[in-house]
This record gives sequence, C-alpha cells and structure tokens, in this order.
Amino acid sequence: MNESTPEDQAVLDDLALALRAYDDVDPRHREAAQAAFARRNIDEELMELTYDSLTEASTVRSAGVDEPRTVSFSSSIGTLELEIDGERIMGHVLPGGTVTVVMTNVVGQRVESPSDEDGVFELMGSLPGPVRFTIEGTGTTQWLTF
Repeated sequence: MNESTPEDQAVLDDLALALRAYDDVDPRHREAAQAAFARRNIDEELMELTYDSLTEASTVRSAGVDEPRTVSFSSSIGTLELEIDGERIMGHVLPGGTVTVVMTNVVGQRVESPSDEDGVFELMGSLPGPVRFTIEGTGTTQWLTF
C-alpha cells in the first residue's frame, strides 16, 4: 500500500478546498447561466435594429445642438422604439399592452420598468458598456452602445 506523505495530504486538502469553492456559485452567476440556457433559441426572438438616428445623415441638425438618439428594433412579434436622452430612455412597445421592459448590460446589471396599457415606458439610469433591451416574454434586442 502507498502511504501518503504530509505533502500529499497538503495537496489533497488544497484540492478539496478548491472543489468546495467551486460548489459555492454566486447566485448572480447561477441566474445568468439559467437565463443563458433559457435563451438558447434567442435567434428566434431577436429583435433587429431597423433604425438608428446616429447612422442617419442629417443636414437639418444645428452644430452644437444635442438631440436625443432614437432607435427602433423589430421582429415578427412587434416593434420597440426608444428615445435615449442622457440617462432617460423613453420607449414604446408595439403592439401596445402592459409589459415589463428590462435594460441589461453584459455583466448582468439591469434597470427595468413596466409599461402602461399603451406600451409606453420610461427607464431612468445608465449602465456601463453595451446594453440590450428585453420585453419580458416577447423578445430581446441586439446589443446597443450609447
């Protein structure tokens, strides 16, 4: 039989500690993994960017005047229209109805807002990095950088 040395036991103790730490998954990471699995068919629900005021050449704008950015996303399910003005985002979900709209960044931080019965909502605050918008139970947009 092989007898373990104190060095062997130290390695085994370190390995056991590492495995216990592996089992202690941060709840946020577990939620993100579950959300990713639930979104495995995201391409079927992805709302495509159909309009972005930043990409439209406008000769009407005055030099030095900041205007809100407007973007639209569409899918076979409906449309999401946004007006981004600093940390205030006004939006409209079409067809209308009461829904929850969630803005999420790549690390999982989120800001959410319910819409009124016409699908109009307001999100206050900004998140670092690219964000996407989810109309809960309906669809998710492509990533957008402000």
